[in-house]
Amino acid sequence: MGFEVHIVVELRKPPTEALMSELDHKFEVAAHEHGTRTVSITEHVSVANQADAIAFVQSLVMDAMPENSKVLTVETEAD
Repeated sequence: MGFEVHIVVELRKPPTEALMSELDHKFEVAAHEHGTRTVSITEHVSVANQADAIAFVQSLVMDAMPENSKVLTVETEAD
């Protein structure tokens, strides 16, 4: 049992290619639409509790983001 956690984060400015490359190596999916300040992250975690899955992935994501970034949306899917 686990969860796919999808998080959309808004940055102060569009992400650099270096940041996107770093995120792509850290997470299952790291996507960015050119010209926007948002980054979408997807990560699978094998925990039984949905709240724990969200908290864990959100902490990983925010540790990887530049200062003053903010979470816009968080969604989960159980598998």
